[in-house]
Amino acid sequence: MDTGDWLKKINAVLLQEWAPICADVPEDEYESYAGPLATMLLANAPDAKLIAYLEWAEVENIGLGGPFDRDRAEKVVAALRALGVPDKR
Repeated sequence: MDTGDWLKKINAVLLQEWAPICADVPEDEYESYAGPLATMLLANAPDAKLIAYLEWAEVENIGLGGPFDRDRAEKVVAALRALGVPDKR
């Protein structure tokens, strides 16, 4: 799997599993969050860091306020981890 395909898969998880706006959004709506999440996944950041990033993105950056759905975020992180990471060859 190459990096471009992996980023597309991360974006797909964000669209299908996270989707904090809960409306029909363009496919690239959450694309800007894929890169930072990819960096964290490559660094094997703890789940808590990924969840904190999703919380920041949803509550602060998108501006949805609260309450933050931690259970949903945990499912998103599990789905992201299930993607694996690209080979570093």
